[in-house]
Amino acid sequence: MYFSKFPKITFMNQEIVNLSTVVGLHRLISEKTFNFYNYNVEGNERPEHVAFNYYDDVRYSWLVLATNNILDPYWEWPLAGKPFSDWLKKKYGSLAVADSTIMHCNHKTKNITVSADSLADNMTGNDDSASYTEVTAREYWTDIMENRRHIKLIPKELLGLIDRQLLKQA
Repeated sequence: MYFSKFPKITFMNQEIVNLSTVVGLHRLISEKTFNFYNYNVEGNERPEHVAFNYYDDVRYSWLVLATNNILDPYWEWPLAGKPFSDWLKKKYGSLAVADSTIMHCNHKTKNITVSADSLADNMTGNDDSASYTEVTAREYWTDIMENRRHIKLIPKELLGLIDRQLLKQA
């Protein structure tokens, strides 16, 4: 296994791999040591799919997550299709509620976003509210998921360097 050379720590009376060794990688990433490869997550691709498709090895799924500062691969990774619908249902109770929950309002021609409450309070008796479009919870989260699809990857030519850096810390 890839992490077999990493140090172990005891957590809740169990010996586990000490993943804090990726701190060195985060330092290299934050210092922009690498030129990243831009990658678009397709459909329901998961981190292990990206690792296999790009690095030819699913064991680098941790690198996909670490490079993009993703701590929770279930809730911070982009969702699509049925998994996204299921997530919306869990979050809002139903898709109908997600479709009727107004998150905010966007101006149709200007780069202005206001809360629905602010718009209602400030536009009483003013027809300027027609200049705004309501954004539902489903639309809001669809945009967020779409933005999450644009990730960065450390070029595969640098895997040896990454491996040496992490094992040096182990």
